Amino acid sequence: MEGDQQRPYSVLTRNEVKEKMNTQIDDISGVFYVSKNDATVLFMYLRWDTLRVSERLGEDKDKLLSESGLSSLVTDLSDSSWVICNNKTSDDHVNDGLISTPCCSHKFCTTCWREYLDSLEKNQTVISCPDQSCRASVGPDTIEKLTGKDKDFYESYIFRSYIEENKGLMIKQCPAPDCNYVIEFHQANDVEEYGLNVVCLCGHTFCWRCGFESHRPVTCNNVSDWLSTEVEVSVVDRWEERKAAMEGAQDDLQDFEDYIIKNPDSLKEQDVRIVREGLMLLIQCRQVLKWSCVYEYFHTEHETSKKEYLQFLQDIATTTLQSYLKTLLAETETAFYAADALVLCKFRHNLTTATSNVGNFFYHFIKTLQDGIVDVKVKSYDNVAGPYWLCDRCTYGNSWLDMKCKMCCEATTSKLDDLSRKWVSKQSYKH
Repeated sequence: MEGDQQRPYSVLTRNEVKEKMNTQIDDISGVFYVSKNDATVLFMYLRWDTLRVSERLGEDKDKLLSESGLSSLVTDLSDSSWVICNNKTSDDHVNDGLISTPCCSHKFCTTCWREYLDSLEKNQTVISCPDQSCRASVGPDTIEKLTGKDKDFYESYIFRSYIEENKGLMIKQCPAPDCNYVIEFHQANDVEEYGLNVVCLCGHTFCWRCGFESHRPVTCNNVSDWLSTEVEVSVVDRWEERKAAMEGAQDDLQDFEDYIIKNPDSLKEQDVRIVREGLMLLIQCRQVLKWSCVYEYFHTEHETSKKEYLQFLQDIATTTLQSYLKTLLAETETAFYAADALVLCKFRHNLTTATSNVGNFFYHFIKTLQDGIVDVKVKSYDNVAGPYWLCDRCTYGNSWLDMKCKMCCEATTSKLDDLSRKWVSKQSYKH
């Protein structure tokens, strides 16, 4: 959609996120001469805020290391009282497979370490020694001495900490099931404008603020109220109908992806991308139409003029999508059987143009609703008996001689047909 073309966020793979994280660790390690083990623990302790870590290390390095459990507490390693492992008969214990942190001498076997790591809460900023009375931090150096399973666990723990606890970056995991992509906004102030419709490479669209699926044009509070409120059957029926249409669009995208996997040579990569973008746009537009039912319920319940105009816009939007779907299917079929480059060039131009037009239409559709359908303020009730018209904003009864409401001073705008013609004339779609 227009406004989404230059997205202010990046969709990153897990490996790309790990590279960013390791670069952050390496930079602090190099500048302040701390080990990578210590730098990792410090970042977890201060929630990955590079500026804060730098300031604290510059102010009083020893104090910060002590606070985060990185000051040495080691005494006499030969003292058997440090061995507090609970599994005295385990193979690890018998074979001297006892492991402690670099900063203390509380020794545990790998079985104890495994049980301890399994018991951790996921939101702990720092992992400490298994001995409850010890504040020594557990870092990568300690984990390297454990089993492969423990290493994988710790790596996932750090990764989750980087995503969920990060105070220095606007970064989140895509909430779609089984999706490994991560979204990063470049500027915090862009979230306000673009956060309602974050599009992941997996095809899932979601709201950055509430984590629910993208719900433009309604607010997160509207979504919460909708999910917890009983509404009349007619509204639910319209919602379900449009939800089914959106799910059908999702199935179309999945069918296309499955076909391309089985027939990788059927389209060039450039053409696959063009078709994929078109199918993803259909999903987003169907989603907007679904949530416009919620908008209608919460925002036009007592404003008949706006409700009628919204329903008119919804009809136009639905017709536009049906026409676009026909174009998409026809052009894609042409591309599958294209015999020369000229046909492919025409396909790319036609489908890209159609996709752009539909995206622009829905951008303005959403903006009209989010702005409160300001073109329609009041409707005169010509068919209502009595010498007055009712203001849709405050319901005050005004004389027919009054051109604006005496109560709220809103000028009447009852020419719905003129608005409709004005709206249609702006569209560039020829059906």
